[in-house]
Amino acid sequence: MKEKSKVIQFDYPLFDAIPPEMEDITALYLRVSTDMQAQDGYGLDTQYEKIRKYCEAYEVPNPVVFVDDGYTGVNDHRPAYQKMLELMHKGRIKFVITYSLDRIGRNQMLILKFLKEECVKAGCDFLAVKDNIDSRSKQTYGILISILSIFAEFDHDAIVEKLTLGRKQRARDGYWKGGGVPPFGYYYSKEENNLVVDPVKGPLVKKIFNLYNSMQYSPRQIADIVGMSSDVMVFGVLKNRTYLGEITFRGEQYLGKHEPLIDEETFKRTQEILRKRSVIRGDSHYLLSSLVYCGVCGAKMRYMKWGKGKSQKLKILCYSKYASTKSYLIKDPDCSNYTYDADEVEENVVSVIMDFAFKYRDELSNRVITEDEVISGLLGRLDTLKQEYNRLIYAYKKIGDDDLLDQAADVDAACKKLEREIAEEREKQTYTKQIEENENMLRTLPDTWGVMTAEEKQNVIRSLVSKVKLKHGEIKVYLNKTQYEKIVLGVVDQE
Repeated sequence: MKEKSKVIQFDYPLFDAIPPEMEDITALYLRVSTDMQAQDGYGLDTQYEKIRKYCEAYEVPNPVVFVDDGYTGVNDHRPAYQKMLELMHKGRIKFVITYSLDRIGRNQMLILKFLKEECVKAGCDFLAVKDNIDSRSKQTYGILISILSIFAEFDHDAIVEKLTLGRKQRARDGYWKGGGVPPFGYYYSKEENNLVVDPVKGPLVKKIFNLYNSMQYSPRQIADIVGMSSDVMVFGVLKNRTYLGEITFRGEQYLGKHEPLIDEETFKRTQEILRKRSVIRGDSHYLLSSLVYCGVCGAKMRYMKWGKGKSQKLKILCYSKYASTKSYLIKDPDCSNYTYDADEVEENVVSVIMDFAFKYRDELSNRVITEDEVISGLLGRLDTLKQEYNRLIYAYKKIGDDDLLDQAADVDAACKKLEREIAEEREKQTYTKQIEENENMLRTLPDTWGVMTAEEKQNVIRSLVSKVKLKHGEIKVYLNKTQYEKIVLGVVDQE
């Protein structure tokens, strides 16, 4: 919040005094911050005068002034702007007029969001008087949107690149790069700005390595011993170089400043055992048992050995056509579905799973705003509001103006609303143990798939896939409803 400019008498009602019965409002949006107040001809009085003349000339209906006096345009944390959006979403505002486009915001992404999303969603026309930008002029307005989209994309890419470079530099300096959940056995400490050994989970990491290297326990047994829900989690630990005291970023390793949990000799022995096990496992079969359904008649589909001797192959076919003694599984005796090569179907499903895992891993790698940063941003807004509240109360005690007390009450209400948002965000960001394990499983899946047994691969598939449908040569994979849907939306079909 900045120091306010001189008081201006408006001919039209202000946004905080709109009659409840007023509809079809024309919002006159004004904004000025201290950096703009110093510039001649760009104050609130100039903005208002230009807009007022337009309103009189064209007799716009129900004009209401929305003024953010002393607020920056680099974000949308402005009371009048937020009130305007609220009334737009309620359908009460039909037209927004401002002096120039940069009054809406000081970056292309914010402007584009307002024009392309907020105005379109609310069915609201827009006019920037100085810039002669009018949404009712469809051709020129469309060109403007296209140009803004290009610049907004450039801004976004520049931000991502800048943050990525920052995370790479952190890795080079030996610090945890952030984004996603820290490796099992560590937690992120804000005080130390790095990974710190978890007093409970940390010792379990060494136990996992020792149990596996003894060659007396399977990953599934180790998962049960240390309290993990998935053997894939165990593989993720066994292949993670973070436990050597290294930081990995985009395939590059750097010496970390965190405490290692495993020595080099132990880690090398583990990788050798993993390599040998992968060699002797051979191909997996029946990976999709009980998951495959006929897309023609809806019956389940079964694995069946086809042919004899060296030419024998594993096929997948509909129970309606080959039910044998299980006649109750027949849906349509005349089902026209094909017979499928089991290896081909399995390869397609595994390919979908890998796309899923890679996209999720990339999403974690490119996540530019962490959960903590979201809350930090909200806390920053709350602090600003509280400062404003204290300023208003102080001014009221000095002047005794009841309007100041009313403003303070509004700010206090905004504080309470923001506090609720912060509480909700914190609740949303409270990861359960299962979610943490699922994240780690997906992050490491492309590296661990090749060393899994058939049983282990089946477990992974069942954790991710709810159903596979085969119809006349078409293969559709349906993911389970998980917290990762938004990340992989469009990769596979979902029921």
